[in-house]
Amino acid sequence: MAHAERFGPEGWAVRVTAPARLSFTLINLDGESLRRNGIAAMSVRDPHLVARVAAVPGDGAGTGGVEVVGTEEETAVELAGKLAQLRELWDGPAVRVDVERPLPQHSGFGSKTTSLLAIGHAYGIVCGQDVPLRELSRLLGRGRTSGASTGLAATGGFLVDGGHRNPPEFFAAPQEFLRPSRFATPVAPPEPVVRLPFPPWPILVLLTGGRHLGGTEELEWFKSVTPIPHAEAARTAQLVFLGLAPAVAEADYDGFCAAVDAITFGSHFKREQVKVAGSAVGDVLDAGRAEPSIDAIALSVTGPSCFAFTRDPGAATRWAQGLRERGAIRDFWFTTADNTGLSAGFAP
Repeated sequence: MAHAERFGPEGWAVRVTAPARLSFTLINLDGESLRRNGIAAMSVRDPHLVARVAAVPGDGAGTGGVEVVGTEEETAVELAGKLAQLRELWDGPAVRVDVERPLPQHSGFGSKTTSLLAIGHAYGIVCGQDVPLRELSRLLGRGRTSGASTGLAATGGFLVDGGHRNPPEFFAAPQEFLRPSRFATPVAPPEPVVRLPFPPWPILVLLTGGRHLGGTEELEWFKSVTPIPHAEAARTAQLVFLGLAPAVAEADYDGFCAAVDAITFGSHFKREQVKVAGSAVGDVLDAGRAEPSIDAIALSVTGPSCFAFTRDPGAATRWAQGLRERGAIRDFWFTTADNTGLSAGFAP
C-alpha cells in the first residue's frame, strides 16, 4: 500500500502545540540516597511550541526523508535525526516539519525535550502509531536525568518526579551517574509522584543575559558540584514535598512563595546553578528579592530565564520595564500555568 494511502489525504497534516517547562529545582544529587535526581517543575502557556507535521510523497527533501524548517539549526538537526530513527522504526513516510512557533533555545524552557516529544508525537499520529509519551521519550533518548518535560507534556500543571533508583554500583562512583541527560545512563524517564493543576497565579518570565551552560562544559560543571551533601539533598526534598507541593495543592500562595524563595536563595544546588549562571542572573534574583511587588523569584535550571510571582502585576511590570531599560534583562512577559499539556490534531 502506498504511503499516501496509508497516512491520510494529501495536503493534510498534524498540528501540535506544547507548553514550555519551568524548573524549580533538582532534588537528590547526593551520593548516599536510594534515588538520584528528581525534580519539581511546571508548565506555562507562554512561550509555547507550535509545529505542523505532514507526510510528503516519495523520499522527501531532507536527509533520511525528514525536512525541518522554522527553528534554529541545532534543534533542526536533532529533530531530523530522531525523526529519521522513528521513520525507520515505524516504517513511516517521508515528512516535513514546519516549526511555526519555536521554543527559545538554551533558556531554561526545556526546549529540546519538549520539541522532540511534541513533534515525535505528531509524527506518530501521521504514522498511525499510538505510543505513550514516556515510551516515546525513551525512544528519543530523553528523560535520563529529569522526567519533567515528559510528564508535563502529558498533563501540564505542576509535578514532582522521584528520579531514578540507584543501582548498587552508584555508591562507589556517584559521579558516573550524576550527569546531564545527554551524558547519563540510558534509562526510562522517571514517573511523576506528584501531579497537580497549578493555580491561576500571574507568572512573570524574565529573560536575563546570563550564560548558557551545555555540552561537555555542563558535564564538567556537574562533576565539579556533585555529589552534594546528603543533608542538603534532604533539605531540598523537604522544601519540595512539604513546601511547594502542598502549597500548590491548597492554593496557598504565601506558603508557595516562601518555598520558592527558600529554594532560590537557600538550597545548595540552586546556589551552585545561580553561581555558574553569572552575575547577570544573580543580580536579577537579588533585585527581585528586594522588590516589594515581587513575592518570590526563581531560576529555571541554570537559566538564563528567571520567573517570578506577584500580587501586583502593574507594579511588577514597572519594575521589569526598569530592568529592561537598564539592560539588566533582555525581555519579560506575563503568563499563567498550562494545565493541559501538549495537544495535537489534524489540520489542512
